[in-house]
Amino acid sequence: MLALLLAAACSSGSPESAPEPSPTPISDLGTASVELPRIAFCSVVPKADVAAALGGPAQDGASWGNGDELDLTAPGASGSATPQVVQELGCAWTRGEVTARAWVFARPVTPALARGVVRQAGRERGCETPQGPGFGSPSLLQECETDAGRRVRHAGLFGQTWLTCELAGPEVEDERAEQWCVTLVNSLDTAS
Repeated sequence: MLALLLAAACSSGSPESAPEPSPTPISDLGTASVELPRIAFCSVVPKADVAAALGGPAQDGASWGNGDELDLTAPGASGSATPQVVQELGCAWTRGEVTARAWVFARPVTPALARGVVRQAGRERGCETPQGPGFGSPSLLQECETDAGRRVRHAGLFGQTWLTCELAGPEVEDERAEQWCVTLVNSLDTAS
């Protein structure tokens, strides 16, 4: 009888839908305890997360590895006009004019080297490095105006792994770029 009353009480009234989960902000990620591997990680990033960052399914993608030549002047990127040999593992996906990128340095990074990367980012022309949420330690938030629109980059040291993630395009929102970086940390942390 008690079971019947409980069942009736639970099923009475109109069904309520579960609230939509809200994205995890970087400030709630707990990055101080995360250690990320230095691996070729592109295949472990869920397509749904890439689509969320780009505003729809990727139309193109690329990956690169340690020792590959990379055009650092691709849309939204900054760097040399000639291809450079990189010492990183990374990937990029595009949809229209929006590009989502991520990479890790191939070699272990010391806190001193990471602080140097942060200082160098602060000197990049056309970019600002406002105080942002901790994304590793040390970390940086860089916002740049580019020919393609705007680029938002989060980067930081997780253990001995330097992770950089960015979103670039004509209408890049801070929250979407932040969520892209959170999904990358979660994808890499799961891969270890």
